[in-house]
Amino acid sequence: MPGTSDRERARDPAEGRRRRSAARRGAALPVVHFHRPTERPFTASQRESTTILIGGLSPRHDKLVEAAIQAMGCRCQALPNVTMESYTAGREFGNNGLCNPTYFTVGNLVKFLQDREAEGMSKEAIVDTYVFLTAGSCGTCRFGMYESQYRLALENAGFHGFRVVLFGTDDGIDQSSGEAAGLDLSLDFFLGLITAFDLADVLNQYTYRLRPYEVVPGSVDEVTSRVVAHLYELVRNRDRFELEDHWTRLAVGTRLEGAVRYIAKILHLTRSDQFTGAMREARDAYDQLEFDPFRVRPVVKVMGEFWAQTTEGPGNFHIHRFLEQEGAEVYVDRSLFTRLSYMLFMHREKTRDRRGLRQDEGRLAHYLRYYRKMGLLGLADRLLHRENRRLIEALGGTLHEMLDQSELELLARPYWNWRTTSGEGHLEIAENIYYHTHHLCHMVLSLKPFTCMPSTQSDGVQVRVVEDHPGMIFLPIETSGDGEVIAHSRVQMALGSARAKARKEMDDIVAASPWTLDEIKEWADDHPHVKRPSYRVPHAPGVVGRAANLALHISGLMGARTPARPVTREAHRV
Repeated sequence: MPGTSDRERARDPAEGRRRRSAARRGAALPVVHFHRPTERPFTASQRESTTILIGGLSPRHDKLVEAAIQAMGCRCQALPNVTMESYTAGREFGNNGLCNPTYFTVGNLVKFLQDREAEGMSKEAIVDTYVFLTAGSCGTCRFGMYESQYRLALENAGFHGFRVVLFGTDDGIDQSSGEAAGLDLSLDFFLGLITAFDLADVLNQYTYRLRPYEVVPGSVDEVTSRVVAHLYELVRNRDRFELEDHWTRLAVGTRLEGAVRYIAKILHLTRSDQFTGAMREARDAYDQLEFDPFRVRPVVKVMGEFWAQTTEGPGNFHIHRFLEQEGAEVYVDRSLFTRLSYMLFMHREKTRDRRGLRQDEGRLAHYLRYYRKMGLLGLADRLLHRENRRLIEALGGTLHEMLDQSELELLARPYWNWRTTSGEGHLEIAENIYYHTHHLCHMVLSLKPFTCMPSTQSDGVQVRVVEDHPGMIFLPIETSGDGEVIAHSRVQMALGSARAKARKEMDDIVAASPWTLDEIKEWADDHPHVKRPSYRVPHAPGVVGRAANLALHISGLMGARTPARPVTREAHRV
């Protein structure tokens, strides 16, 4: 069968009969090797007629990433949020024994395509019209098998030949056809993508921080939706630097053109006020809402496997909303930017490990290459932190800054070797210690897929971490398509202890103050600016809760007045 692969020949019925006949005769069977299926390329000429599908993050991340890809001249659509129907489709058309994120994300793509077929599109039109963009990985984490599972499920669902583009493996040119790739992985693309990640990370964290204290239910989500819609247009129509439009055009046609273009584009982004201005407008919009910051809420830090902690819906038992319904404040980190910073840190450390090992080049050339790479990786990390800090400041400066990866590695070093890089590596260990010792949360909730091997290893180490840090509340939860009631019950039990800590913290603050809580609230009503979400309340050492920190802060501001009751205790020391 000329023109067919070994895999296709192995699946052909006639080939199967020939092989069985040869086996009966005792003839030697030809070796059939596995080869990655050859797909039709997604080329530049198909951009106008082909839609890139994306998905797998929070709704805010997916929406802004959609805008970043559209800014590159491509049609792009974010998949709907995952549902239990997605999980069912993933189980039906995928392999057995896969992790929870695989079933939900694979099934979500299959269900989307099936819905298009139900609307009247033929399978052939669907295969021609859509491509799916996803990320890949390797190591012990089953994330490395996602690409093959997408292909298998799509094949089993009848969408033969559907194209799956693996992010990070395409060099921008399709080598088989010689035609430019449909998705141009240029510097502009990556800058737009990073900007979308940054905006969504900060907005995600701010939304979770405010929602437990809103007086009008749903008001924070309403403002967030308007902010996302505005940011969507800004990202899609982002002001991009072009070398030819400025004095830098003098470098065009010279040996410096590439370097000047690269540096100028990055500097343009870091100096632009386009997105910081939008975040200041968002800050003002949130400040118009009514909040009750004196609600005592235990702060629960949500971390764990990347997808499980980021998604919102049945993929993690609706855990964010459930925690809020139970009276908790959800603390989420900058999921994408923290991950990018972690990857840069790992590249730096691996480069440091290999220093001096190259024998095929001169000593001077080797060390020049080494210091150049280390400098670029360090500069990239500082730029990530700087851009994230700019957005935080524009939004009011009330969010915690990105964590230093070197500090995290030092915290985890007694328990975990950073070279064990599968899954989240040392991050879960380090973050649990950091947020506990810096009094940033009352409880840590770690989410991970059922039977996730890297997370299972991490959870085993966490037993020792909890023993070494008295008072730490750490709860690991394995996610799957069922078991939501049991998971919620476990969270409720641990949340009871966290709630007691938050209540005692607040009671101690008020008891040590010369003012009653009603007097503190009355003062806040007379000075409403302190109740705005953008108001910076100092974080007192040893005090976690927002209400407790605010009460302590206002008590200090009221100190010059004559107290309405005698002081019977010493001033509370924190």
